Amino acid sequence: MLDGLGVLDGLDSVDWRGLEVLDQRRSAAEVPKVLRRIGRADATTRREAVDRAYGDLQDLLVPTERVTDASTAALPFLVELALDPDTVARPDLIDLLAQLARGGAAGEGDPGWPAAWHRQWPRLRGLFGDPDPAIRRAALQLIADRTADLLERWRAEEDRSVRLTLLPALGEAAAAEDPAGGLVAEVRAVLDGVLDGEDRVLRVAAVIAAALLDPRAPLRAVPMLLELLTDPALAPEFEALPWYALDHEYPYGRDDVTGWVVRLLGRDPAVAASFVAGLAAAGAADRTGDAGLRRCALDEGWWLLVERPGTAAALLPVAAGMLADPDDDVRYKAVHLLAVLGRRAAPYADRLAALLDDPGESEFFDGTVGDLAAWALTRIGDPRALPGLVERLVAPYRDMQGRGYCPSDPRRPDVVDVLRPLRAHAALLLPAVREALRDEVARQGWLVRELREVLQAWGEDPLLPGEEAPYPPAWQPPPMDAGQAEAAVLEFAAGGERYGDFHTALASLTGQGRRPAPAVRAALVALRDADRRLSPYRDYRAFLGDEEMRPAIEAVLALP
Repeated sequence: MLDGLGVLDGLDSVDWRGLEVLDQRRSAAEVPKVLRRIGRADATTRREAVDRAYGDLQDLLVPTERVTDASTAALPFLVELALDPDTVARPDLIDLLAQLARGGAAGEGDPGWPAAWHRQWPRLRGLFGDPDPAIRRAALQLIADRTADLLERWRAEEDRSVRLTLLPALGEAAAAEDPAGGLVAEVRAVLDGVLDGEDRVLRVAAVIAAALLDPRAPLRAVPMLLELLTDPALAPEFEALPWYALDHEYPYGRDDVTGWVVRLLGRDPAVAASFVAGLAAAGAADRTGDAGLRRCALDEGWWLLVERPGTAAALLPVAAGMLADPDDDVRYKAVHLLAVLGRRAAPYADRLAALLDDPGESEFFDGTVGDLAAWALTRIGDPRALPGLVERLVAPYRDMQGRGYCPSDPRRPDVVDVLRPLRAHAALLLPAVREALRDEVARQGWLVRELREVLQAWGEDPLLPGEEAPYPPAWQPPPMDAGQAEAAVLEFAAGGERYGDFHTALASLTGQGRRPAPAVRAALVALRDADRRLSPYRDYRAFLGDEEMRPAIEAVLALP
């Protein structure tokens, strides 16, 4: 605890009231108060209070694009606190200093900042000699773009956890250097030496670092990566050894590192899909029996499938092979993957039907294995899912106030997305839908709008007897003329993200019945053949959007 010591004695000699802070609603007079709160904190201080103090400093001093004169005035005191071993949560303070340095590097703000930072730098270098590896690791942020300094730290550093952070940082810094320069050659030599060494965790880190200099390096290292990441003897070491990235708050475990590797392999989707299949096979093998590895394989398979539709053929049997897995989470994710693939999963319909009563649940996502199996069967067109389907879909909403989910993860689909495509079975499902609608209207439930959308899609009256329309019909974008439609297609094909305009353009071109210009046709052919999703979503809706968009492209290409 630093209260009463000389570290912060000079705070009162600064006229804080006349200085500018980032949050215009606050005063720089708060800065010395916050610094003193941090100086007084000790091991008994509640973490919430420490976090709040650092949050205040963030709001007052830390820029995104520029520094202020209050940041410059506070810098010596921040450095004093960072260097003092009694300061609580020193890595957080070093992170603040790194953010200040990046803001100052933007070249805007207080003109006194560069000289102030230069004066403090010799003292900040003392952090690299700190006895605490966590401090030395955090301090790497201060030299993240300095390849020569990072190389110096590599030669001096002996702690494995710090070296794990250093390797990817070296690769990233070297990637910004002249490829023919000596620094890049030195970094390559470091990475080659680690790859030939005996430290197996560091070898994985070296591959990740090498990818920044040579994107094909991970592709060449696939056999080694697969062996290391599935080795049951090495798995505990991945968890025990803290592996931090400079831009990541929490350490990476084995599954996080595996995801990192798969994304690097995504340069070649076929290799990445084969790697995921290898993970799944290793997780199911007698030598591991590793449910965590199987979950990881499905998570990475899901990411690949969302990003690269062409991996479906390789990943379908991976998921199908886990339908009888003893782990609930594995079955949940496997069934979900089959469900989004729709009719491709038809060969596994009997296995899915056997799971209709499976109560297994995922650790993080809502719904049961049986719920997803029913959805998968509807996507295949198998009527075994229809009895009790509406009740199954509606029941979870009875005791919940909305739903929580991440829009890029596997999850139970919305009711409207399951029922809307089932118009051919409306005669069977309609009584249950109307009953559910009456109940939802009476309860003022969440599903009223969705159930009405289903009825409209089926060509049925969405209102209850005697009920007036509670809201106007949904707004529909007006059709485009030929020039607007063709321009929207070309903009989207060039990397635009206006998916709604693209969809409207396709409908307009089809409605006009006129063959588009050759450049537009070429753009549509390229989009059709590209291994990418034509949807802004990254959950199951990406697949539904694709299934809608690709036939629309074909309809335009087929125009006479």
